Amino acid sequence: MTRRILARFACAASFLAACSSPDTSPGPPPSAPSRVLTVEGRIVLAGDDGEIHMLSLQTGSSGAVTSIEGDQFDPDGHHRLVVFRDSRSGVNVDDEIYVVRSDGTHVRNLTDAPDSNEWGPAWSPDGTRIAFSSDREGMPQVYVMNVDGTGVERLSDVEGEYPAWSPDGTRIAFESYVGGTTPFGDPNYDVFIMDADGSNEQNLTNDPDSYDGYPSWSPDGEWIAFESTLATPEDFEPPAYDRERISDFDIWVMRADGTDPRNVTANLETLEKFPDWSSEGVVYTREGAIVVTNSDGSVELDVSEQSGLFGQFPAWVT
Repeated sequence: MTRRILARFACAASFLAACSSPDTSPGPPPSAPSRVLTVEGRIVLAGDDGEIHMLSLQTGSSGAVTSIEGDQFDPDGHHRLVVFRDSRSGVNVDDEIYVVRSDGTHVRNLTDAPDSNEWGPAWSPDGTRIAFSSDREGMPQVYVMNVDGTGVERLSDVEGEYPAWSPDGTRIAFESYVGGTTPFGDPNYDVFIMDADGSNEQNLTNDPDSYDGYPSWSPDGEWIAFESTLATPEDFEPPAYDRERISDFDIWVMRADGTDPRNVTANLETLEKFPDWSSEGVVYTREGAIVVTNSDGSVELDVSEQSGLFGQFPAWVT
């Protein structure tokens, strides 16, 4: 099964707690934050207008990085450069990986593969390589290329989407469709990791009863954030405003070996998806609003409420 993106849309300062030390007290984290998070840094996201935007949390200023007819998704920023998925021809219709400067200039197609789809680009920590997903050999798999689009190499043997580099650049986490559906009808995805050369693939979540995907590493490399339906109760009732919803997505964290999973958001009323972790916190979406939280979910900042900017696929600019 190839979902590639837009089942996802159908669901559509300082870090106040050390990233390496999530709350060890028993029980789930509070469903409502008790304090407000203060953060700095920059975020790129796919805006509701179809363009890639960059937002400064320190100044509150924002602007469109792209001005392309058609939808753009999956941005990732490194210094003055932003890579993203160009879907101007339609989703899963010759999707390409582009790079652009943060001022909107020097837009360039890195993949230029008209017979396949490429998506989910992610900068390596040193900015010399880009991991991405492609179906050029049939099923979606994880590839890597140089920053100029040369040296393309397939890494994963299993299906692979939305790769994320470990902070030291030695490992890559990704999501993989392992076959079948969950009891709620979602496709059965798990979070995998592998070495940066594609060896030592491991299934970290390995749970046929939940959808687990879109991983992101903690700054110290000890934890991985991901989206999951694991907390969906058997008697789940969708909210009145979205009766088509079949399960609940939350943001979870687990140790990098797959142990000690913890529900960070724990909210059955809203969908929390697309986490990205940095020293500033975990940024994610809540029903299209951009939110930043600390690692146990106890404090947060509603970025969209303050900026008026909404969208999907938020990512920290490193």
